[in-house]
Amino acid sequence: MAEDLSKKGMEVRTALFGEKAARAGHEYLSEFDPGFADFLNDQVFGAVWGRPGLPLKTRSLITMAALLALGRAPELKIHMRGALNLGITRDEIRELIIHLSQYSGVPTAVEAMRVYREVTEPKK
Repeated sequence: MAEDLSKKGMEVRTALFGEKAARAGHEYLSEFDPGFADFLNDQVFGAVWGRPGLPLKTRSLITMAALLALGRAPELKIHMRGALNLGITRDEIRELIIHLSQYSGVPTAVEAMRVYREVTEPKK
């Protein structure tokens, strides 16, 4: 069962972030604590993201909404990139930000707009 969750977790992370980034993220967390890295991979991505009840795109939108509302810009940036990898459009992310501005507040939406611009605009 543990091997199945580990494999599923890495599959989900690869779909979101690409193989190179998924492995790099796991290695980064493993440097802090290997057990914690495995727990996050297996439980967050394998057991929760890997559940059959919602498509990955829906889970991605939910995750971005939560991170936006909580004001967690660094993680929001990572998940916006993942959302784009899954095929969620820039317009859909923009609408998510506008919609949530009315529930989480304008300051969190403005911060999300900054993140959105970092993720979607070409580097200068």
